[in-house]
Amino acid sequence: MKVLTCAQSRELEQSAVRHGMEYLELMENAGASAVRFLRKKFSLPDKRVVVLCGKGNNGGDGFVAARYLSELGAKVIAVVAEGLPVTEIAQTMYSRLNKTAVKVVSYFQDPEIVQPMLASADFILDAIYGTGFHGSVPENLFPLFGAVEKSKAIVVALDIPSGAVCDTGAVEGKCMEADYTISFSTLKVGHLMQPALSYCGQVVVVPIGVDSNLIRRQESSLEVTEMDEVRAMFPPRDPESNKGDYGRLLCVCGSEGMAGAAVLSGSAALRCGAGIVEEALPRSIYPIAASRLTEAVFTLMETERYREQLLSALNRSSACLIGCGIGKGEAASSCLNLVLKNARVPLIIDADGINLLAENIHKLEAVKAPVILTPHPGEMARLLKTTAEDVQAHRLEYAQRFAREHNVVLVLKGAGTIIAEPSGMTHLNMTGNAGMARGGSGDVLAGMIASLAAQRMEPAKAAVGAVYLHGMAGNLCAQEYSKTAMLPTDMVSMLPRVFLELESK
Repeated sequence: MKVLTCAQSRELEQSAVRHGMEYLELMENAGASAVRFLRKKFSLPDKRVVVLCGKGNNGGDGFVAARYLSELGAKVIAVVAEGLPVTEIAQTMYSRLNKTAVKVVSYFQDPEIVQPMLASADFILDAIYGTGFHGSVPENLFPLFGAVEKSKAIVVALDIPSGAVCDTGAVEGKCMEADYTISFSTLKVGHLMQPALSYCGQVVVVPIGVDSNLIRRQESSLEVTEMDEVRAMFPPRDPESNKGDYGRLLCVCGSEGMAGAAVLSGSAALRCGAGIVEEALPRSIYPIAASRLTEAVFTLMETERYREQLLSALNRSSACLIGCGIGKGEAASSCLNLVLKNARVPLIIDADGINLLAENIHKLEAVKAPVILTPHPGEMARLLKTTAEDVQAHRLEYAQRFAREHNVVLVLKGAGTIIAEPSGMTHLNMTGNAGMARGGSGDVLAGMIASLAAQRMEPAKAAVGAVYLHGMAGNLCAQEYSKTAMLPTDMVSMLPRVFLELESK
């Protein structure tokens, strides 16, 4: 599903107008569609509704919604929050309230009169600021926002909660905390980025009459991954295929004390369909890994012959995963350097591999193979020489810039994992849950991505598909075991159910 910026949303509306619609019609449809959603979900007759309207077109949407709610029998108060509307179409919609039962009051002129109305409301519609908002909410509106926060009413934001910045998800100060956010035509960036995401509640997209072909043609560099998109990545297997048709994955993972990383990444890779998974690891952890990975083959890395062994394994592989649990010592660094210089197949670099790479990011410049990096915010901070908090505050911007500057597919993990391509195209994943936040989950994901890449799926598609399926497995685990008790091994065990669902249609 496309995700638009504020400017792209305006471009879409302009395109709709060029194809015969009017701005007034779009505003009418927006308010009507919002009420249509509420009518399907709630009983509205005799309910007390307060609609908070700003001076711009978002306020105009609110005036339309107020009119339709009143026609349905709700007791509606439209609150002019910052004075009379200033845009022509919002003024038109404001004037249409004259012949309705909607009561209009001015917070701007009499702030005290509004607070008891909010306290007794069943529903509050937030139409103060829309997608064009920047900066922070002015102090004179703090009491209004505070009264909404104290109210027990259901809060519904039109397009985006007031106080949130559409293009970044930034919130500088006050922000409406909505139970529902009704977005018009498409999702917006701010619906999916923290901290605004936490203020949106349940986000629903409603049509306002814009032709679906125009939406499809609207330029956008951000998309939310959907099930149909992922399903299309997995065509039925050829009945006459063999293991060689599904690739050979080399996993350079694990070290003394970190055998689990090799087991988790390898088992996830096997469950995702790679024809052969070869584990290159120290002899000291072989008994542990071999007892858990009976379908894998092994190359035991001897200190004096490791270069020869690793190059031989790399040359017969169709993808290579390096980094999960390899440590940060001299031997691990030598392995990474050897792989970076000699790989001609997609490289998936995770965990310790990323930490080693962060010591000299310029090593990427000599790589002749496609690269997928899978950092969590802490590892991303090391790559960028900043803090995890800074990364979290600029997730989208940093991911896109890093992917472009270093010509890699960048998988920035976390709530709403971001997959950024060198071209600028970016994918946002919405599957998964907080139960996945534990050691080992990243190893599972790395193995999944590498398995799909080994099967010759394009690197970006491999990352997008694996991240989505990883979240699906996590959601199944949460349902089965709870978010508290679920483990990464449980996620691997859920992958057959995930693929059964993929193959069911």
